Amino acid sequence: MNTPVWMTVKLPDDEMVRHRIGPLTIFFKKIFNDIWITSSRDESLTGEPAELPAETDWIRTALPEEFRDFELTPVFPDRPVVVNSEFAYRVIKGARSRVYCRIPVFVRITPLNMPELIVAEIPTIILSNTWFGIFTEGELAYALSSTARRVLQKELFEPHLVVCPIEIQNQSDQELRFEKICLRVDRLSIYIKAHEMWADQTLITHHGKEGYSDIEMKGSIPVEAKKGGKLLTRPRTPIKKSFTVRTFKLLREINVPGI
Repeated sequence: MNTPVWMTVKLPDDEMVRHRIGPLTIFFKKIFNDIWITSSRDESLTGEPAELPAETDWIRTALPEEFRDFELTPVFPDRPVVVNSEFAYRVIKGARSRVYCRIPVFVRITPLNMPELIVAEIPTIILSNTWFGIFTEGELAYALSSTARRVLQKELFEPHLVVCPIEIQNQSDQELRFEKICLRVDRLSIYIKAHEMWADQTLITHHGKEGYSDIEMKGSIPVEAKKGGKLLTRPRTPIKKSFTVRTFKLLREINVPGI
């Protein structure tokens, strides 16, 4: 029988417990009211947890009381994520397009039934830092190596990735050409359907102002996961109805005949 990915781990005194989530293995020890945590990553996505590395640094945290049960939940990264499009992409004025991004999660560790007491957040994949924007205006973000896709096949689901549906509509008077999307994942919920993780839909409405767009997080389970899906994690940041931010890295150098 396979061990669930998202679960409650029980920590006996002075014994090490291992748990795998995709490429990440987390190691736990409990000594009185102290919890010791370390982690490693490898090429496997499923199967038995990895062995403790010969050299490792434990992070030791003293808690306000002694806990034995700790809950593991997925959360989105703590910064925006910049995703490449699968190909240089054009959205003709008045057109709509739906694409899918796969975002690696962080693992949040909390005592059971105490979600406000965050012991640690560990990324399943170490993401690279990037700057999104222009020289004089922008923000620190994470760069994602995988791409946004127009079509999503079942084999692309992995235990540490959340699929984010993005609806793009071009309401400007010009076509939209872009190569990157900056996704504000802190405002997204995470849902689970069987072993698939989904985010609520992001609606991006482009009005043609230098990569700025109106963003709306729908705040409900996407249509793809509606049948049998359930809420797993709420957003880091409470959802606002809509907001306007720089969203696309635009393409200016492509020469399209007749344009």
